[in-house]
Amino acid sequence: MKILHIHPSMAGGGIEAMVCGLANEMAKTEEVTVCSIFEPNDDDIFWNRLSDGVNRISLGKSKAGFSLSEVFKIYRLLRKGGFDVVNLHGFFYYYAFSILLLHHKVKFFYTVHSDANMENWGWEKRVFRLKKCFFRWGWLNPITISHASKDSFTQLYEINSQLIYNGIPCPKSSAQDLVKEYRKTPNTKIFIHAGRISKEKNQVALCRVFKSLIEQGEDVALLIAGSIQDRRIYETVEKYLGERIFYLGERDDIPQLMYNSDAMCLPSIWEGLPVTLLEALSVGCIPICSPVGGIPNVVVDGVNGFLSESSNEDDYGKTVRQFLLLTEKDLNLIKENCKQSFSKYDIINTSEKYLKYYKSN
Repeated sequence: MKILHIHPSMAGGGIEAMVCGLANEMAKTEEVTVCSIFEPNDDDIFWNRLSDGVNRISLGKSKAGFSLSEVFKIYRLLRKGGFDVVNLHGFFYYYAFSILLLHHKVKFFYTVHSDANMENWGWEKRVFRLKKCFFRWGWLNPITISHASKDSFTQLYEINSQLIYNGIPCPKSSAQDLVKEYRKTPNTKIFIHAGRISKEKNQVALCRVFKSLIEQGEDVALLIAGSIQDRRIYETVEKYLGERIFYLGERDDIPQLMYNSDAMCLPSIWEGLPVTLLEALSVGCIPICSPVGGIPNVVVDGVNGFLSESSNEDDYGKTVRQFLLLTEKDLNLIKENCKQSFSKYDIINTSEKYLKYYKSN
């Protein structure tokens, strides 16, 4: 099969990590191309991680915001590319014109990477009725990434979707202690939060929780890694940065940082099935999460991680404190459970299910 994955960019982020992992794995048996609508930068993490076996195309977009010219560039690419399968990853409004004219020649698939309701804002909201029709007519085949995502899709569009769990390649462990410099004492517990600075990731509440813990004398440190999507939220987060709360910027070594950390924090307000959660499981970094999106489908409270009652600051703080009371024996058991539960989310399994679904249509 000749397969195209297309997304606005391949910088840093969960969707980009997923697209990169899928493309690299599929390229072992299929002809795979990844298209970035924006012109890649030299430091775009997942553009650089695409294997030599993956073809790369950029449409050269340089400015933020919707551009009609990109719609026609995408159409020309799909019309001339000879692709059997085109997998879209959000941003339906860029592709509606191409689907309308090419659905009889190309199999279109659309991965919903979050709650189906939450992705319909801005331009997506304006073309919602058209997208709903395309799903119902079978011109666009939906893929959801968790039971929660699937349920939200069914409720919103009143049709079924194909459930395929997110997956990532099993990362290599780090021989070097990458977080050593952040330990104030040999007993300092290192917590890491990896995610773009944005509303849904709830970083302000996370910083408040750790500010309270630090003021109470807890020997902890919080590392925040991710791109700045919302400058106003970052300016608030910045006020909490200090000797025990650190912003690391965008990193390309998140699994390695997690390998050396004690726990991963994810107090999100909404989610799909976050790649950062799978990265934590893969290296035995205990996840402490809010119960949103597909997270409760993965994390069993007290077994392979912890779930707070809500995304609320007080509820999340209680759960972090619960973690701090664990004995070393308890911690080691949960870490092993994390690693064992990861096998279901290995990119090899995810890729096989995608290819099977492509062929069945």
